[in-house]
Amino acid sequence: MTMPWDRPAHPATPQPLSLLDGITHQHEISWARTPDSRALDPDIARAVDEAVARFDRFAPWVAEHFPETGNGVIESDIQPVPETQDYVARLMERDLPGELWVKRDDSLPISGSIKSRGGVHEVFRLAEEKQYEKLSVASTGNLALSIGTVGPLLGFDTEVHMSVDAKQWKKDLLRSRGATVVEHSGLFTDTVAEAREHSHDAFFIDDENSLGLFAGYAVAGERLKEQFAAAGKHFTEDNPLYVYLPCGVGGGPGGVTFGLKMAFGDAVSCHFVEPTASPSMTLGVFTENPSVSCADYGLPGRTIADGLAVQSPSPLAMEHAAHLVSGFHTLGDITFLAAVNWLERTSGIIVEPSATAGLTIPWRLPDVPDSATHLVWLTGGSLIPDRDKDRLRGQAATASLHWQR
Repeated sequence: MTMPWDRPAHPATPQPLSLLDGITHQHEISWARTPDSRALDPDIARAVDEAVARFDRFAPWVAEHFPETGNGVIESDIQPVPETQDYVARLMERDLPGELWVKRDDSLPISGSIKSRGGVHEVFRLAEEKQYEKLSVASTGNLALSIGTVGPLLGFDTEVHMSVDAKQWKKDLLRSRGATVVEHSGLFTDTVAEAREHSHDAFFIDDENSLGLFAGYAVAGERLKEQFAAAGKHFTEDNPLYVYLPCGVGGGPGGVTFGLKMAFGDAVSCHFVEPTASPSMTLGVFTENPSVSCADYGLPGRTIADGLAVQSPSPLAMEHAAHLVSGFHTLGDITFLAAVNWLERTSGIIVEPSATAGLTIPWRLPDVPDSATHLVWLTGGSLIPDRDKDRLRGQAATASLHWQR
């Protein structure tokens, strides 16, 4: 296996004029921009409100089948991570204005990732409609875990198509939960196309174009506002919240961003983080081409951040969320993997490499006020089997040593 430190690491190159060159040469780049201030789409906002009500209706069912949720609410905690902030600040050789927090979607009930919200909500919606007996979805892993867990429990014949980047333990877990797993040799975009073609007798849950997924993700916005309020934190443009989201196809972070804008308005600044090998949303927004493919620019699409190995952006996210984003950033595999080590050694949190996407990005932003709160959105980690965790720890420790050289 080729590890990320076998390839040259590149410094961040934030200069806008050389942005495309930086992307095509797989440099770590940061692109700050001013979000569009036009009103949120009322139809999407209405769908989010309907998703909130649907989660409430299904709460008793969730509480019965997933007692770890307690009251049937699929939600994760937030927490400050001052030790991690201090450690990364030493690595970056400068202090971070404000406080660093994490959103613990790595331990979100049902699938242990951000995909629990969107995937579970879409299955709930289809269960209420009672029009389908079979569901199909294509995934690099985490979306499949949410749909492949809840679908069979609600009586759906559930088929999940897994791209080459999907981890074996996720396939094994899905099969144990009653889903049919179809393995593909291609990357995510090819897997989606093949899954669509073979889903004639099933409802295909489209990660690239599903409003049900998007609205389910967006439910996180108002809940996050309530969580921070309970912690005594309220945000304004002078006392802002910065949120850093791992980005693959863009539906998950796009939906969360839409929900955050509903909840916080201009007091929140959202940033998407992608692998240098597959920055599909960054390319889509920069080129203003929702059909762009990373392959068009010679980018391989293979990355250790398996949930983010996507070559084309979601048209839905491009249309309804991209204009709300304040920054697009990319990371090399060595940074994703090294940050796994940094987070566990300082805060005791073990996550998948894709979950660390936002950990170093706050230090890249200019003109951040001392009053700022930085929230790194974690996703994926709690369900990793112990043997895989041990392997990941070893790789992450080695990556950290190479990163610091």
